[in-house]
Amino acid sequence: MARHRFDEVQLDLIAAVITVLEEPAGGLMQDAGRRLWRQMVEEALDGVPQDTYSIPHQEFLSLVHACAGHPGGLETLVRVTALVAPALDRHLQPLLDEWRAHEVYRGRDWRPLRDALQPRLSELATLVAESTSGRHVLPPHCATPWQAVVHLADLNSPVGGLPPAMALLERLALRPELASAIGEIRAWNDHFAEKWGMLDGTDGLRNLRRNLDTAHRTDRVPVAVSSSGTYGSTGGGLAMGAEESQDRPAQEGPPLIHLYIRVAPDRTPQPNGRRRTGRPPRYHVSACVKYADSPALQRAPEAEAEKPVPRDQLAACVADLLTRMAELWHNRSEDVALEFFLPLELLTEPVEWWDRDPERDFPNPLLSTYRVSVHSLDRVQRRKFHRAWRARWTQWRKNESQWRENGSNQEHTRRVVHECAPEPTLSLREHLTRLDAAVGSDDDVVGMLLCEPPWEQGKLGMQEVSLALDLGVPVLMYHREDVATPAWRAAVRDALAEDGLAGLPRRTRQWKTDAAVGRLSAHDLAAIRAMGMIWDDPEHLLDGGPSAPATFVGGTD
Repeated sequence: MARHRFDEVQLDLIAAVITVLEEPAGGLMQDAGRRLWRQMVEEALDGVPQDTYSIPHQEFLSLVHACAGHPGGLETLVRVTALVAPALDRHLQPLLDEWRAHEVYRGRDWRPLRDALQPRLSELATLVAESTSGRHVLPPHCATPWQAVVHLADLNSPVGGLPPAMALLERLALRPELASAIGEIRAWNDHFAEKWGMLDGTDGLRNLRRNLDTAHRTDRVPVAVSSSGTYGSTGGGLAMGAEESQDRPAQEGPPLIHLYIRVAPDRTPQPNGRRRTGRPPRYHVSACVKYADSPALQRAPEAEAEKPVPRDQLAACVADLLTRMAELWHNRSEDVALEFFLPLELLTEPVEWWDRDPERDFPNPLLSTYRVSVHSLDRVQRRKFHRAWRARWTQWRKNESQWRENGSNQEHTRRVVHECAPEPTLSLREHLTRLDAAVGSDDDVVGMLLCEPPWEQGKLGMQEVSLALDLGVPVLMYHREDVATPAWRAAVRDALAEDGLAGLPRRTRQWKTDAAVGRLSAHDLAAIRAMGMIWDDPEHLLDGGPSAPATFVGGTD
């Protein structure tokens, strides 16, 4: 028999087959079982070497290597092994499928695709039946999507149709459990469809993809585009665009990858059970992903920080997290929206100005690359805030189109945004009492301009935030570094006058982008850079069942 030269994939598969044969449960490591197995292989296949070895591994290597170089030899080896050592068959069949698939898919590294198709799917058998028009049943040894794909790789195409493995991959690309793999799946299919002349036409890949995408969108529950940034969160701690009112259709924008980043206080007690009073607070940073082509939240090990960090290391921790996530997204092209969930004491953190790479010797803020928004972790996690929060948001959605048609932006703003401006003669207690009465009795208020940043427990800014959470006010605006300076208030008023509250996030994001590049502005650059906002859309954050961000950050509705 002619000597056969194997490539890297084939050598890996030969090694994997030998590893299975060495499993003690198969009985081939014992001399008697191995002799019977060898005898049956030699009888079933001409031309295999007759040499024997005292070391089982060497004997396995000799026979497997010879059978792999013989047409149909590996199939014969697996068939004989199933007779002699039935327990090994379910481990050998997937390797045999890969061996056959490699003959079909030569010329492209399949390791990234193989790694991406490992999650188990309960509907896998149904997807295989759909991909083969019911002509093929998923065998028991196929436990993962990858094993199903390679099993179908050499199955004949229906007349005028795509190969079943290609059709299966297109269906897998729509599964929420495999959302992070969609880029790899479609790049793989595009490559071979183009190579084999199957891209276009009625039975081509592009037409199948269009039809599946249409059916997938039709089957899914429609989700309105929300001002929290479902299709475009903004920089500067803001979120993008107006929430469309209930009597108008939502306007779609470009798809986004949403990375929800939770920064939660570390409340782990010390080993001796005492409270941690001798060191600065520390925070756990974690994240999950939601893709535009998938309704489900995706948890990934790359999105978990190893241990809690102090406040001054949060920016570096997030930068490291984003570096790891960027590697996960190497095969995707969508923009990325970062949605931070911060506890009250961190609301003054200028997250959109944090550096993507702190080791660079120049500013490289997140807002240059990502769309950044900020939410109140406390509000989402505590159910007692949710009823009032939902009520105000629903009222705003109900009245928004009417106000837009019948009144100016200035009138609209006066009705929905309350400016906190205490009189010098009032004490803190008196100011909060009047604020509670004014906002609490007006259901139309959905935004508040705070007097001070929420930078210290018990102080005015933090008290105003706490009252806003209790009253359900979804939008909070504040100067992050100082009291509400005249320049800052003037900038916010102008933005509200130009675009109304719903357009404020988009306007301020543009201002901050201009400030980052030093572009001239009608407003003080320091005031623009210090703009902070909480824009909490309960429909986006609380609704959606298991896919709602609240299920990740710790709150449920």
